[in-house]
Amino acid sequence: MNFLLNFVKGIFVGVANIIPGVSGGTIAVILGIFDRLITSINSLFTNFKKSFLYLLPIGLGAVVGILALSRLLGFCLENYSFPTNYFFVGLVAGSIPLIYGKASCKGVKPGHIVSTVIAFAVVVLISLLKDPGSSVNIAEMSVTNAAIFLGAGAIAAAAMVIPGISGSFVLVLLGLYPSVLKALNTFNIPLLLSLGIGIVLGVLLISKLISILMEKAYSVTYFAILGLIIGSLYSIAADPATYASGFSVSSVIVSVITFIAGFFLALILGRDKSAS
Repeated sequence: MNFLLNFVKGIFVGVANIIPGVSGGTIAVILGIFDRLITSINSLFTNFKKSFLYLLPIGLGAVVGILALSRLLGFCLENYSFPTNYFFVGLVAGSIPLIYGKASCKGVKPGHIVSTVIAFAVVVLISLLKDPGSSVNIAEMSVTNAAIFLGAGAIAAAAMVIPGISGSFVLVLLGLYPSVLKALNTFNIPLLLSLGIGIVLGVLLISKLISILMEKAYSVTYFAILGLIIGSLYSIAADPATYASGFSVSSVIVSVITFIAGFFLALILGRDKSAS
């Protein structure tokens, strides 16, 4: 039962990582698996069996979510970007009470507020750096392109693990998002393999750093995560691509409904942290 549940949670994490502005790390926090996910990644070489058995269904779910739903999600973002993105805005907004509860469990100090503000500012700054017109079209395998995908995978994966920072948004900043999405949709195995190796390296490196921060400064780290997540609301809501499908009375009504659905889904999912 736990295997199936974690598999489904992995699908949510995988789907989130496809959408620029939406953080897979945030979804992991909402689903109550973030802390143990980081711990399991760091314990992979010291407690292989236990860590592997926990990571396996989540990893498989993430892969299925990315490969199976990338086309559907691409269709929704292209034709219904407003309500689709606002579902995720609601999902992220609904996670804020959960994150604040974890961050403030030992009280609130001025330093905690400072870490929240700084983290918020970082995400807003990153979103302001976005240049929608910049992209690199990579469709064929070569040593250079493999190296580019490997490096991009490592950088994006590091971002994917951190709540509030979108790995796919980092790919947009690097100008590689269209090429990665095309590789996924066409199952370009050589390029996807290079990307996958980079992702594994990035996840291993950043998870170790997060683990150290959570061990040494748990509250400060979670208040920073809170700032990153609040900042991600801005990065999605302020992105012109969110409204590319256009405004109309019906689209606004549907977007309000999807926002509410996402918000309450986050609250419901956030109640069950025992499965983490």
